Amino acid sequence: MTLKQLEVFVAVAETRSFSRGADKTCITQSTASQHIQGLEEELGIRLFDRGRGGALLTEAGKLLVGRARKILAECDESRSAVRRFVGMEDVVLRVGASNTPGTCLIPALLDQFHKQYPRVRLEALQGDSTSVIEQLVNEEVELGFIGGRFNDERIHFEALGEDTIVCAVSSDIATKSKHSLSQAELCKVPLIVREQGSGTQKAVYDAFAGTWINKESLRIVAVLGSSEAIKRAILNGTGYAFISSMVIAEELNHGQLTTVRIPGLNISRTFYAARRDGRELSPAAAAFWDLMLSRWKR
Repeated sequence: MTLKQLEVFVAVAETRSFSRGADKTCITQSTASQHIQGLEEELGIRLFDRGRGGALLTEAGKLLVGRARKILAECDESRSAVRRFVGMEDVVLRVGASNTPGTCLIPALLDQFHKQYPRVRLEALQGDSTSVIEQLVNEEVELGFIGGRFNDERIHFEALGEDTIVCAVSSDIATKSKHSLSQAELCKVPLIVREQGSGTQKAVYDAFAGTWINKESLRIVAVLGSSEAIKRAILNGTGYAFISSMVIAEELNHGQLTTVRIPGLNISRTFYAARRDGRELSPAAAAFWDLMLSRWKR
């Protein structure tokens, strides 16, 4: 049983004529007859009575015609759904993003993306860099935007821009102390850090490897799960934290936070766009991927 057989069967049933049914489906009458014959042979029963009144449905034909119409209607809807998908109409695009890309990079592009593709709804799932990679591998998202690169052959990475990570503290604390800490002094101040799996924290610990600083010697008073939580903690005077300069740019400009220099310690990291290797992107994902790279890649 093929879709073409069902299409011809319904056309003949509706027109009560093999010739008109053939015209309606753009085939010859002999081809239409072959389709119906093949369908009848497969089902083992006659579907039409042929007489003076034309091609009339048998009881078996009446049973089949309603189901055939539903099948053909579902096929038409499926074709329409794929066409809407290709045309980026009524499409949901799911991406994963670690804290800084999800807070700073993606929102900066939303207006432009929405104007270009108004029928695409973007859903950004935020988490640390490790969880975003897991979302990609598990096919929960199509794209990921993170603050570090991982050794995973299943994922293709494309470098975006660079980010500077600074040691920041509330301006109230900074006025009571100095704006520079030695590496030894850094180990004595209350420090707030990100959770394991964070791209920011990984970059910080990687930078420590070039110094004598050992993370076990740090005075960590809190481990928090987002850059926003870190920012609020240092605004409240809880202590010092290493954080993306992009995340606290507004607070630095308004004088609420200040950066603390640590001689011999300069931390930067690269943002990455990530996708499953060897997999074709949906049209919406390809458009967003290109937009992110054109805006942020350096």
